[in-house]
Amino acid sequence: MNLRLLLKSLLVALVVVGYPVAMHLLLTSGQWPLLTLLLALAPFALLPLSLITGGHTGWGLLAAVALLAACAWGWHALQQRQDLIYLLQNVGMQGLLALVFGHTLLGGREPLVSQLARRIHRDDYSPAIARYTRQATWAWTLYFVAMGLTSVVLFVTAPLAVWSYFVNFISFLTLGAMFVAEYAVRRWRLRGIRHMSFVQSVKLYWEKPAPTDGRPSQP
Repeated sequence: MNLRLLLKSLLVALVVVGYPVAMHLLLTSGQWPLLTLLLALAPFALLPLSLITGGHTGWGLLAAVALLAACAWGWHALQQRQDLIYLLQNVGMQGLLALVFGHTLLGGREPLVSQLARRIHRDDYSPAIARYTRQATWAWTLYFVAMGLTSVVLFVTAPLAVWSYFVNFISFLTLGAMFVAEYAVRRWRLRGIRHMSFVQSVKLYWEKPAPTDGRPSQP
């Protein structure tokens, strides 16, 4: 592993681990409200950046202007309720992931997990794999919906510290458990079929899919 890749990996690990830890400490302590607000807002900047780097410069600039205008208009209110911004961030991400998986189950489209499995198995892709991967896509969709709803319920009914523990720590544990459970069920349901390793399976979930219209290809 070269130095550049090592530094990049360490930076990613620092962000993945450090961000939720920092947000939990800031939210539960009630100190440094401005820093809390800026950290809570930071992920919203990813949308304009992703649009610009993806070649949609006009839409990216429009999203950036809209984000800045919204922050400027409601800055005083935002400073008073940083927890609401973090709730919106968390629920918005869960909802977006549910939409990414769920919309491929509608209108004759090919389920997202089926698309990933087709990339792996190619000519060995079978009706049994198609049935399982449709069910797996449903499972991921319902998982993200459940996580979003749980976050809202805890935010409304539980102490702030309990909700913060859930969104910053427990949710990551449940995500890991979901990957492990899906991998175990897949190995059991699709016995005798070539499988990727667990690490490869996780990596494939986060890779950018090949260009597709989301509909099943013809054999």
